[in-house]
Amino acid sequence: MGLQTTAILLLHPLLACGIIGYMWWQYGWKLKSRQLKGEERQNAVDNHEKVGERILILAVLAVFIAFFARWQTGLGLLPQSLHGFTGSVGVALLWIMTRWGRVARKQKVERQKHGRAADLLIACMFFHSFLGFLYLFSVL
Repeated sequence: MGLQTTAILLLHPLLACGIIGYMWWQYGWKLKSRQLKGEERQNAVDNHEKVGERILILAVLAVFIAFFARWQTGLGLLPQSLHGFTGSVGVALLWIMTRWGRVARKQKVERQKHGRAADLLIACMFFHSFLGFLYLFSVL
């Protein structure tokens, strides 16, 4: 495998490592939200929503990079592993969670759904990352 092919294949995991850190930092909101009050909390909620939207955009970008890398290296366009499947499912869950987060301010039920979805998404993220780590050895 050439240097260019290896670099293309490594774009996805490198971006994913950054997204994982960003998501973990965002997940820390559960603890922070209980400590803030008043206008400071409102500003933090606004920031939380903006960061959530950025994470969604970055995750979609990471999936497009993964599809492009598979296509560019001749592995085929569609995922052929559990890692690839869980990535697509994870982005769908992230999209749903982001939408629930938009209406969470107004509705307590939606806020609970958003928080539980965040718990599930963090667990899926670590599972997907571990599968990707193992899959990287078979690809490279």
